[in-house]
Amino acid sequence: MEVVADAPGAVAHAGACRDLLVRLRVALHQSAGVTLLLATDRTLRTLNRRYRGLDRATDVLSFPAAGTLEPGVAHLGEIAVSLGTAARQARRAAWPLASEIALLVTHGFLHLLGYDHETDDGTMRRLEERVLRRVAGVRLSRRALPWGDAPDRRTRAKATKRAGDRHD
Repeated sequence: MEVVADAPGAVAHAGACRDLLVRLRVALHQSAGVTLLLATDRTLRTLNRRYRGLDRATDVLSFPAAGTLEPGVAHLGEIAVSLGTAARQARRAAWPLASEIALLVTHGFLHLLGYDHETDDGTMRRLEERVLRRVAGVRLSRRALPWGDAPDRRTRAKATKRAGDRHD
């Protein structure tokens, strides 16, 4: 497990992120390594533009490995997290930055394992919630804003907004 701290304040989160990656690897029965980059919005924007064709910053990107990092050493891939975006999301969600970072690292790790919330039936979201709770002690229910774009949450949020917009 390697954590590269390449953003202001990243060093303060590097140890906790490395520990989380080790716990994720054990909990999900993996033996391969992962490299985590704690970066700036600018770096994530560059990576997002280069590899996904989207010219905007994003919170987390995952890059599955095509082989081994070193001969004989299995490597799942790389995860990049924008600390700036994570901090803004944590403030909006009214919960700790450490919880937001744990969520993003876990999300990226699951993508490295092949999970895809954009195409599955909610499997990744359910696993993410369970793993976060068990491995990091983070409960998504404590986040003031829904996480991601799970259809059931979008529907619930729209229904809540419509109900709140009624003037009886």
